[in-house]
Amino acid sequence: MRINTLIVDDNLVWQKIISKFVQLNPILNLVGVCGSAMEAYAKLVDGDIDLLICDIEMPEMSGLQFVNSLRIAPMVIFVSAHRDYALDCYEVSPVDFLLKPLDLNRFLKSIEKVRLRYLNQNEIAEIEPYFFIRENLNHVQIPYKDVIYMKAQENFLQIVTSIKSFLPILSISKMEEQIKGDRFLRVHRSFLVNRSEISLIGKNEIILSNGLSIPIGDQYRTQINRKHLDGNLVTRNT
Repeated sequence: MRINTLIVDDNLVWQKIISKFVQLNPILNLVGVCGSAMEAYAKLVDGDIDLLICDIEMPEMSGLQFVNSLRIAPMVIFVSAHRDYALDCYEVSPVDFLLKPLDLNRFLKSIEKVRLRYLNQNEIAEIEPYFFIRENLNHVQIPYKDVIYMKAQENFLQIVTSIKSFLPILSISKMEEQIKGDRFLRVHRSFLVNRSEISLIGKNEIILSNGLSIPIGDQYRTQINRKHLDGNLVTRNT
């Protein structure tokens, strides 16, 4: 087990102290040290970070504001010289809150909490994500992986799976808010597609694995490039 760890602290002295503590622990892999929230955000976008060890008082944006701004945040240990922040920081469910000056034994106890939460997260991640829709008097469970695409139809949302279609009273925007993670991609004002079902992306359409053509809306083209193409393109025509 190696837990990728990012340190966020604007104080150079504390950067060195926390780095030393991290490097002493064999389950932690130090992937970077940042002096601001914006610098840390760039690291989160570029790499796979499991744990943030984050100072609270920083210029421009506090550590609490930074973590609160993340749609999907890694595990967090907050550090601060001010005890008063302890209650405030728990609104974002950190693993722990440590007071400066840091004590190595107390730090190791925090990392044990991190280890246990990391193991629990991996167990939960093994459960395929799903949602329920109401059909007559029943609640039908639909795994994310079974959905090919969803199409808005007036006040209804057609949910097309590998087995059958459903037509609940639901807006596509509401569904987009409810689904978790990045499995689905909004490609048109009327269409959400399962990213794993995309076979081809053309100039004005997306072809799904079943051969169906889905139109690309002009306002969603940039999002498709950013979320689905960028970083995954391994070859291009010259």
